[in-house]
Amino acid sequence: MKRILLMAAVLLAMMIALPVAALGFHPVTGTETQGAQEPEDPAKTETPAVEIVPNTAAAAAKKESIPVLRTATGRVETIGLEEYLRGCVAGELLMTDHVEALKAQAVASCTYARYRLAQGKDAVSDSGETDQAYLSPEERKRRWGDNAEAYERKLADAVAAVLGQQVTREGKPILAVVHALNGGKTENAADYWGGDYPYLVSTDSPGDRLSPDYAKVQTFSTAEMRAALGEDDGLKPGNDPAAWFGKSESTPVGTVQSIELCGKARTGREIRALLELRSANFSVTFKEGVFSIKTVGWGHGVGMSQYGADFMARQGSDYKEILEYYYAGCTVA
Repeated sequence: MKRILLMAAVLLAMMIALPVAALGFHPVTGTETQGAQEPEDPAKTETPAVEIVPNTAAAAAKKESIPVLRTATGRVETIGLEEYLRGCVAGELLMTDHVEALKAQAVASCTYARYRLAQGKDAVSDSGETDQAYLSPEERKRRWGDNAEAYERKLADAVAAVLGQQVTREGKPILAVVHALNGGKTENAADYWGGDYPYLVSTDSPGDRLSPDYAKVQTFSTAEMRAALGEDDGLKPGNDPAAWFGKSESTPVGTVQSIELCGKARTGREIRALLELRSANFSVTFKEGVFSIKTVGWGHGVGMSQYGADFMARQGSDYKEILEYYYAGCTVA
């Protein structure tokens, strides 16, 4: 009993000592971020001073541009790298996040775009569903309202401090994917996507457990679940709803790799898309005609955790430490 009480006291002390940023959720980082509410008065949020450090890559980056597929119009716009990164950070994070987290996101966004283009892509989409979110200056102004001027200054300073820098492995930009938050550990890319990315491996991310969005339970009536499953032409729900979901296999992190659904094998990613779940880290229960699905984390869970980056920054880590922690064996330059 004494040991339990001692552990509880230590945990409580840690939670009090570690400042935690409210996540809500980052505006539009694709499947990773939706519907965040930002405070009306930025003066109420502590904003650390931004130090602009010498950046040897900045001069060349000033001339660099990124072809961006604007999903609203279907057209490709050529956008200067600096403005593109401002738009990405604004689309992926909250402006109340720590400045070092903003810098980390800017470097990750730059790296991701360069990687995709180097792989032969004609343009990078402005949707986080396919690539990474981007908000134009006009979209940012509408979203931020009265806070626009203060947020734009913070954003501009953060991007300028790291302009042109990227995360590399063996001198080449990596696939710098990000997600909103996870269940306390990031996921192995090989387990989630099947590809071999030695820098996208499972890493502890303890700060994510403190997020108010750490877990969510979604409920479906039998009729709602039957309708949702009907969207998959290969599934034929029988007369016994309790038998619709069967055995499942998960990764060590908790992501569902495969699950029996109406007698057919489906991946956790497929179920996530079918039921519009926050993540593929989920469990299903059925009781009294109601399906309850508990999801942990938000997004695919691979690469840098955006909540974890903000948490690390508030504990004193700078953007390079954050990036090199989440992307194993990589360097920022």
